[in-house]
Amino acid sequence: MNTAPSTQNRFSSFLFVVPALILIGALGCSLGGPVATIICGVAGSVWGILAGLGSTSASRRWPSLPRRWVYFGSFIAGTLFGGTLFAMLLYVASPTAENILALMRPPFKGGFIFFVIFNSLMEWLVIPVALFTNWSHPRRRPLLVVCAVLFYLSRAWTYVYFVPQIFHFMTIEPGGSISPDVASAILKWVNLSWIRCAIDGVVATLFLRAASKLD
Repeated sequence: MNTAPSTQNRFSSFLFVVPALILIGALGCSLGGPVATIICGVAGSVWGILAGLGSTSASRRWPSLPRRWVYFGSFIAGTLFGGTLFAMLLYVASPTAENILALMRPPFKGGFIFFVIFNSLMEWLVIPVALFTNWSHPRRRPLLVVCAVLFYLSRAWTYVYFVPQIFHFMTIEPGGSISPDVASAILKWVNLSWIRCAIDGVVATLFLRAASKLD
């Protein structure tokens, strides 16, 4: 039996997922300096290889894993979108820069813990394993590839723009005056965040579509 096509197909999934994890790992640690960036990029490559080997092995042992994992991904992606939409509605209900900044500070922290948990799950576990386990599925793979491209581009944008900006906002002392330039930057941050919210919604929808593609 010729296993070359299967091996090549499996290898192509590594070529897609591992570079994405290297990029996300490096960008996620970029604020820590060049050393942290390199370390996290290397960690992304190691995790990508381990996740790929483990996922493909597990899929052979449990044939239902690819389908079940897409169901799990649909739940996580849907919960993330719900949390993102809720946060955006809070910002809309408090349209002034001062009120938005108050939501970004303790005790709310802009939902920091929630977003760290669910975005990390999507970045490092849900999407990589979904791709590795469903790469050979002709009806699920295109949907999951689009999910990955959209989500990782959104996360890269977050690490390059949104995270540094919110850290800058946090340097403003509570009760202090907000300059017009900073107020404008805060409102711009919120307006652009609607794009990320829309992407989360599309990703959740695509996961549901992938889950509907039965074997």
